[in-house]
Amino acid sequence: MRFIRHTRRLTAAAIVMIVVAGGAAACRRGSQTPDPGLPYASGTTSPKLSTFIFKEEGKLYLVTVGVNATRFHDKDAFIPLTVTVVNKTTTAIHIHRESFTLIEPVSGARYGLASLDEVRRQGKLSYDAQLMDLDHLAMKLDIYDRTSARFFPGTGAIVNEQVELHQFQYILDNLYFPHPEGGLLGRTFELHISGRGIEGPLFVVFTVPDAS
Repeated sequence: MRFIRHTRRLTAAAIVMIVVAGGAAACRRGSQTPDPGLPYASGTTSPKLSTFIFKEEGKLYLVTVGVNATRFHDKDAFIPLTVTVVNKTTTAIHIHRESFTLIEPVSGARYGLASLDEVRRQGKLSYDAQLMDLDHLAMKLDIYDRTSARFFPGTGAIVNEQVELHQFQYILDNLYFPHPEGGLLGRTFELHISGRGIEGPLFVVFTVPDAS
């Protein structure tokens, strides 16, 4: 009987250890932040940095997509996305106009960057620049160094659309895409980013809320 009671005590203790270990492992898994580009379930967006900023952050990169200005362009031919790309790796990454693709995941429609001349004619560059939500980005980007990127500068300004990002450098710019077919507000999109030096898929899933 002593042997049996002793065995039961050991079994109960073992069970407690397994439960605690399992719970700790689950906590660790829950606390880990996946690298950008991991697949999302249908209808799920990337985490939010603020009301109008979606983000993906891992050990390699930080990418944000802001839609504060976007929501006021439902009737326009071109829409802005406030995009930040941070390189945390020791490998330089190269970003250019072809690096950015807007995707509507249901239809699979893909959109590259719009023409600079067409966006200038739309006449809202200055207005959109005031809605970049910089206050919410400032604290997140304070420890990194900004590199100049001007994909859509105002008239007379110099274009800079070939960017090399070294470790702990970032770009922040309003990027313009053709207005997606089928509407804009309330829909889910993906912004994919590619370029020499970028490891694996890199994208942010976001929705564009109503302007009200």
